[in-house]
Amino acid sequence: MRLTSAIGLPLVVLIVLAAELLSLGPALEYRRPLLLTEPWRLLTGHFVHLSLLHAMLNGVALLLLGRLFADRLRVSELWAILIGAPVLISLAFWAVMPELGWYRGLSGALHALYFAGCVVWLRTSQRRARWLPMAALVGGLIKVLLEQPWDASFPFYEWLGAAVVPQAHLIGAVIGTAAGLYLATRRTIPAQ
Repeated sequence: MRLTSAIGLPLVVLIVLAAELLSLGPALEYRRPLLLTEPWRLLTGHFVHLSLLHAMLNGVALLLLGRLFADRLRVSELWAILIGAPVLISLAFWAVMPELGWYRGLSGALHALYFAGCVVWLRTSQRRARWLPMAALVGGLIKVLLEQPWDASFPFYEWLGAAVVPQAHLIGAVIGTAAGLYLATRRTIPAQ
């Protein structure tokens, strides 16, 4: 099973980079007006990016999160989050963010993976060892809340040369926390 994750995540990163190098963004990005006729965009929009730098940063983050939570999340759980979170994030965009016409990037799903992993980590840690996953959760929450525009705007980042959607991080954090709570209920709690 670990072999699947050892090969699978680097393969996802290669696909993400190839999609950027082949300029597949327009064909795969989340596009609100096209979702009924091209529903694959609910998923694929999260695997194309604004630039090669953006794709590389998200790829490295995915590999790091996979390694960080390799002992906390089962391979099937990691893949369920990596495939399910983008679709749920896109549906949230569609339902509550009608002003968002298009989107590209894996960062919302990365936040879902991070928060799910932290919740499972916290739930399965010994009492004295819970401070680290708790600190990781609180730090992640502070980061997500501080970056929110709290209106319908999308901040422009010079280094990307485009507007970003930090709301995807918040939605991903909520989805990941819910997934983590569900997964944690399926774990054996260590003796105190």
